[in-house]
Amino acid sequence: MTRLLRLTLTALAGLLAVSAANAADLPIKAPIFKAPAAIEAWGGFYVGAGLGFRANESSVNVNSATDTTAPLVLQNMFVAGDCFAGLPCVTGRSFNGTAFRISPYLGYNWQIGRTVLGLEGDVAYADQTTRIFGAAYPATPFDGGASTSNSFALKTTWDASIRGRAGYLVDPAVLLYGTAGPSWIHVETTSNCSTLLSADGRCVPGLGLAPATITNSRTQLGYTVGAGIEAMLWPNWIARAEYRFADYGHFSNTDIRTAAAGVQTVSYDTSLKTHTATFGLAYKFGNAPGVTALAAYAAAPSAASWSGAYLGVGAGIRANQVSSSNDAATFTSTGFPPFNLLAGCGDCFLTDHFDTSSARLSPYVGYNWQLDPKWLIGVEGDFGWADRQNSVSGRYLPGGIVGGSGGLNDSFSIRTKWDASIRARVGYFVNPAFLAYLTGGAAWMSLEQTSNCDTALKPLFTAPGFVASEVGACTAGLLAPAIIKQSTIRTGFTVGGGGEMKLTENWILRGEYRYADFGTARFSQTRDCNGSATINDPVFGIQTVNCFGTQNTTNSVRLQSHMATFGIAYRFN
Repeated sequence: MTRLLRLTLTALAGLLAVSAANAADLPIKAPIFKAPAAIEAWGGFYVGAGLGFRANESSVNVNSATDTTAPLVLQNMFVAGDCFAGLPCVTGRSFNGTAFRISPYLGYNWQIGRTVLGLEGDVAYADQTTRIFGAAYPATPFDGGASTSNSFALKTTWDASIRGRAGYLVDPAVLLYGTAGPSWIHVETTSNCSTLLSADGRCVPGLGLAPATITNSRTQLGYTVGAGIEAMLWPNWIARAEYRFADYGHFSNTDIRTAAAGVQTVSYDTSLKTHTATFGLAYKFGNAPGVTALAAYAAAPSAASWSGAYLGVGAGIRANQVSSSNDAATFTSTGFPPFNLLAGCGDCFLTDHFDTSSARLSPYVGYNWQLDPKWLIGVEGDFGWADRQNSVSGRYLPGGIVGGSGGLNDSFSIRTKWDASIRARVGYFVNPAFLAYLTGGAAWMSLEQTSNCDTALKPLFTAPGFVASEVGACTAGLLAPAIIKQSTIRTGFTVGGGGEMKLTENWILRGEYRYADFGTARFSQTRDCNGSATINDPVFGIQTVNCFGTQNTTNSVRLQSHMATFGIAYRFN
């Protein structure tokens, strides 16, 4: 028996020696620490603060407009604007915009195994105003002679919510959750009517309508829904990345301006939706035994290095800040010097805004090098898809000077589709399972603009005794081409930061924010005119419009974007 035991121990020693020799040639892995299925550490009160952005999707639509200072048959301002006589008039416009947002929050969690239920409230501030010029209201009857003294603005300031939360601990230190509840937002609309005789002068003091400025302010109730990721970094400290959508419905206003000769009454509806992306840090009160246990687990060495290639996919939102300005416009005719269409333009507006926000899908690929237990560097590329377009109707060029009948047949739009980037990354390990990083590099985005010029030519019988005509600038025989579509790929830069949480040895969650600036793109358009167009109507009679020459215009498009991405990646061993 003793001899058998000795032989067995000798054989085991030999096997251990061989194994040790072989192991010397293999990479050394840190020990794997297993956590219990659920550590009771998430329950209790917490207070935090978040930073991010809020993108508004809003529109204003005029329902009715009357002015008793006009002749009886034209007191309906849409009739006076030929809108009921065949001209497809503008009745509204989008007022999208994006602003940075700060949002303190507090709440209480109840943990039941791997399930976390909670109640949370937040109050946020993001001062954002979108203003259009040239009209006291965004509708054809208020075409203000291209004057900046006519304007309409929509402004949002604070928002707040009280929400329920329900989450699941995919890892003892990582919570995935959904959230929903009532939400409030403060919104203002302001109509400025021109007091200048050089414009339309509807609100000239002592002669026209008053007041010149009307502001409507309200707190609007709606709902919000969203989801997020939370990671416990240290005892009692919880990082967050969250997206929420909110819908505040429709609300109505009626503005009244009076003059000695009568009253102007305008009724309009406003709709408002928002997208918010928040990155926050909260402190959870209390020091239950589970907090210490979770801290020990989070601080344990990772199962493997973060180095290596990875492939992931992200989903989120891209909010574009886009403006287009009319830089130059001339008309040249044989035998005459070029005529500067922008000459003498003092109170004119030359810029329109085309902000958009949309969902974005973004696969990404990269490679990390972990330098030591605390630092990491890497390189990454991504491709994002978020197809969105915004249009201004009533004119076929941005600004209010050149090209516009005031109807829907004239429009100018800007569209963005895909974006891409190649970036460097520098990260710091808050703990072995959580990486906080900064990123920056080159970026690209597709950009397309379309100018649609009216081709309609017909008589308009607005009211008994009043006859007008719609003469589209690009009617056959006049300016051509009617549609000019131009596109480019803009090169710029992007910078941002985020957090990554390792769920397993290979799977990594991400929450990231990036800003990108693509500079200014410049476009030129040429429309030739060499002929005439004629209306021949038994009642209207004959009207001929002659046109000889060339219209040359240039415009500049300024493009920036804000992107929030939530992703999951697989790291290859």
